[in-house]
Amino acid sequence: MDFTSLLEKVGSLEDKLIDLDVKLESKNAELIEIARVGAMITSILELDNILSAMMEISLRLLEAEVGCILSFDKGRVETRVSWGIDNSLVQMIKLEGDMDIAQWTRGTGETVIINEFPPENEIPAQITSVISAPLNCHDETIGVLVAVNKSSEDGFGDDDRAILETLVNFASVAIENSKLLQERIVKQKLEDELSLANEVQKALLPSGDYNIEGAAVSHIYFPAGHVGGDYYDIIPITSREFVVIVGDVSNKGVPAALMMTAVRSVVRHEVRSNTDVALIMNKINQTLCHDVMRRDGMFISLVLAHYDIDKMEMNISNAGHLPPLFYNPWKGEIKQLMKGGVILGQFEECEYVSEVVKLEKNDKLLMFTDGITETENVAGQMYGREGLLEFTKKNKWLDDRKFLNKLKQTIDEFSKTGAEIQFDDITSVMVSVK
Repeated sequence: MDFTSLLEKVGSLEDKLIDLDVKLESKNAELIEIARVGAMITSILELDNILSAMMEISLRLLEAEVGCILSFDKGRVETRVSWGIDNSLVQMIKLEGDMDIAQWTRGTGETVIINEFPPENEIPAQITSVISAPLNCHDETIGVLVAVNKSSEDGFGDDDRAILETLVNFASVAIENSKLLQERIVKQKLEDELSLANEVQKALLPSGDYNIEGAAVSHIYFPAGHVGGDYYDIIPITSREFVVIVGDVSNKGVPAALMMTAVRSVVRHEVRSNTDVALIMNKINQTLCHDVMRRDGMFISLVLAHYDIDKMEMNISNAGHLPPLFYNPWKGEIKQLMKGGVILGQFEECEYVSEVVKLEKNDKLLMFTDGITETENVAGQMYGREGLLEFTKKNKWLDDRKFLNKLKQTIDEFSKTGAEIQFDDITSVMVSVK
């Protein structure tokens, strides 16, 4: 090989090295740009902003003329972002049979490139090349990005495929972040609304123990959630006369809380309008059947006791509720008071009765809901009425507040090795004759 040929070969190699160096610099710049773009896209939290930015950046990096982003929702295809074209044009770009490029991309989950169109493909003449890539979220194709007309005559290539797939991967992360943020916002809003509902419900329930001359009422209330369906009330009539109520609305959560509020209004109206307990219960039932309990399966069990300290009498009626316990620590017997009728709000024709109980000093009435008796331990055993009866016998000498606090502690200890979540509201009210 002569010297001239050698110089030519060296010059050729130098040219190739320079060309490779230029290409390497271009690739590095491209990678840096894609990384910067990815960081920007994934930092956007609004979905529409993500898609708009994605469209603009894709067209710029792919050097394409126009494009669009389509979304799939319940079988429908919707144009979410349009830069010069929309779904009506995309539907004209067919691959096989009657399937357009967007549906093909969705079905295969792969990026599609078309740089040549057969003569029979009826598309506008100005479309020369197309690239379509899937937008995925949770392994589901939720949309496609379509770019049309590469600026170079060669059309879209493997480099464009790699760029677009990298970009849509960034977009998928951003879309997921956006969805998580929206879910968090919705959850927080719900939490705030439930907290407000909790405050409203607390305002409707008695806030502290109630004392009048000759009697005292203590109570505990622990809703299973933010709001509950347990209902209790203490309604003064005169300085030595009052009504105490404990009830349990069917269902749980917000529906039960709303129904409890309605029941409270009805009960308070009837208690302040009548003195006969049986008549009060009948009127409450009529109103609930006609105007309140319209949803199937909604009802309330309720115990209503009217105390008259001057007469030393209690007039009580039980509408399908757990029988309250009536006892005197100085005596051995614990009575379960059951007279009344069935649940309220379901049977319009039902007639309710009441019973009058003569009161003595130290008589106690323990009213409660099934959140106490139906508490389960790890073995699935309920605390039950038997457990409550046994507890009452052992702790009958405690003053009312200590009695109720210890009862809650006992329930917690009984269930602590079982379900960690309280599944039902816990309410108990103790009335004592001084």
